[in-house]
Amino acid sequence: MNYGFFVAFIVFVFWGLVPIFYKQLDTLDAFVVMSHRIVWSVIFLAIFLIIIGQFKKALQELKSLKMAFNLFICGALISGDWGLYIYMVNKNLILETSLGYFLSPLFGIIFAKVFLKENMSKLGIISVSLVIFACLFEVITLGALPILSITLALLVNFYTIIRKKVYVSSVYGFFLETLLITPFALIFLFSIPTNLAHFDIDYLGVLLALSGLVTLLPMLGYNYATQKLSLTLLSYMQYICPIISFLVAIFLYNESINFHKMLSFAIIFVAVALSVYDNVFKKGLKNE
Repeated sequence: MNYGFFVAFIVFVFWGLVPIFYKQLDTLDAFVVMSHRIVWSVIFLAIFLIIIGQFKKALQELKSLKMAFNLFICGALISGDWGLYIYMVNKNLILETSLGYFLSPLFGIIFAKVFLKENMSKLGIISVSLVIFACLFEVITLGALPILSITLALLVNFYTIIRKKVYVSSVYGFFLETLLITPFALIFLFSIPTNLAHFDIDYLGVLLALSGLVTLLPMLGYNYATQKLSLTLLSYMQYICPIISFLVAIFLYNESINFHKMLSFAIIFVAVALSVYDNVFKKGLKNE
């Protein structure tokens, strides 16, 4: 049995169900939840690194000002992604988060072409064109661009581009980039009234602490899966997450979806299907 495939499947299902967790915190300000998530992620990551005897080695990766700056930017981008995601979930916009994460890999194609000078296949061009058409369709029919979904996808892709230039292991990198942004999270939490910062030891307080584990555990699982599976297979599997979030939004939280939005989603699904075919089935599902 390929345990990498099993772990990756569990991770993507978990990420798809994460809106249910953050829905329990929708009485709190999204920035408060984001700040707690940053702080508790660092705490649990530090504990994990200490247990495996890698804490000092991780800190030694901050060998230059340029390295620290790039990791700080990564931390700011991923924190922005977390904050926006939590805000959208709390505002009953889970469908929009799903759309954002459907768009993300397709935006990745554009970023790879623009920033990494990678060639774009004919199907890739068609997929990107369909995404652009879907966005224009929303503007024409609904009178608004899906700004939040697009921003969510852009934050992830800007993070990926910069992170690719920082040669630090995923676990070390995730710890350091979160560590560097932690002072700002703490400043924010201590600058607002205590009752709003929610340092209470109650149900919500426990959930805020658990947000660190909700962040850390799937990240470690994903890191394990990247060592066991090919990138093409992982790219194919990542669509499990937004599909589950889409179903959660519709069937669990009864988010409304009109005909025009359903049609724009359908166009995105076609673009995704073409991208999956181009990058997975056409090239073959091969484990490394």
